[in-house]
Amino acid sequence: MKSLKVLLLFDLSMNLPASEYANYWNTPDWKPERDVKNTLTKLGHDVIPFGIFDDIEAFVKTVKEQKPDLVFNMSEAFSNKRDFEPNLTALMQMLGVPFTGSGPRSLQLCKDKGLTKIILDYHDIQTPKFLVAKKSQPVPSLKKFQFPAFVKPLELESSEGISQGSHVANEKEALARVKFIHDRFGVDAIIEEFIDGREVYVGILGNEKLSVFPPRELFFKEIPESEPKFATYKSKWDQEYRKKWGIDSGWMTDMPEATHKKMNEMCKKIYRLLHIQGFGRIDLRVRGDDVYFIEANPNPSIAKKEDYALSASKSGMDYEELIGKIVSLSLSAFESENATPIDRKAS
Repeated sequence: MKSLKVLLLFDLSMNLPASEYANYWNTPDWKPERDVKNTLTKLGHDVIPFGIFDDIEAFVKTVKEQKPDLVFNMSEAFSNKRDFEPNLTALMQMLGVPFTGSGPRSLQLCKDKGLTKIILDYHDIQTPKFLVAKKSQPVPSLKKFQFPAFVKPLELESSEGISQGSHVANEKEALARVKFIHDRFGVDAIIEEFIDGREVYVGILGNEKLSVFPPRELFFKEIPESEPKFATYKSKWDQEYRKKWGIDSGWMTDMPEATHKKMNEMCKKIYRLLHIQGFGRIDLRVRGDDVYFIEANPNPSIAKKEDYALSASKSGMDYEELIGKIVSLSLSAFESENATPIDRKAS
């Protein structure tokens, strides 16, 4: 591949001039961006880091002045609001600049954990039974809901708003947790049937032709067998908590071949139905031979030592090859989408 000018777009929690990036570049919070930047540079590309907080005009100006061949999109918010993640990709589409990952339709779909389940259930994908509790409306009746259940924010990501209190045994606990989510996070909640099983993550790469990577599983080695096991915010991001409870990701083993094949086909179907492009991750619960869809992440972390990249490596694709493939998939998707203009006179 020829050398490209790549704008590396990532989130900031405040407006920060590019001259100050160096003060933060080697901190743990910036590791994913650092991994991608260093790898793009190794691949021979000219990388322009651009952190975004709430100055959309600066971003538009930079795109127009720099004229990048590609935006490597690692942004998940605007002005600290995740609701705006799809809007940034819509803006890039309007600016006519290629970008990595999924477009606004997929990002918006995958944000709504209830809507995705409705769509996938229609297409015979097994999902937990659920109810949505909107913050501005009375909670639907739970009299016939099967407990235990799981209550979490409808549209937040990265396990935000999920703790041990998310697992509820009855209607009273469910209503209390819904109220907590409404009050603490100001968002709608989803009440799901709790699937007591294995927590599994499946990485996928591709646009039309898809590669499914070996599944990763979240293990809970020190949590008593009788306790429910699921990914909380702490179990993902608090290293001391992970160490205390023996929480770690590893390779999923001892799965029957037929179940593994069914899981892979199911994940590819989900990926396509939710219009995910380039790369993504499907989160599942596996109970015996039953595989349940939990949620889809069209913009997973691609840090070198995290699950997605490790799964790619297990399949034989090293990190440089992975980043290079994400770049080429993005460019081919852009070319395909812009190859045939709409003939409005013929419609």
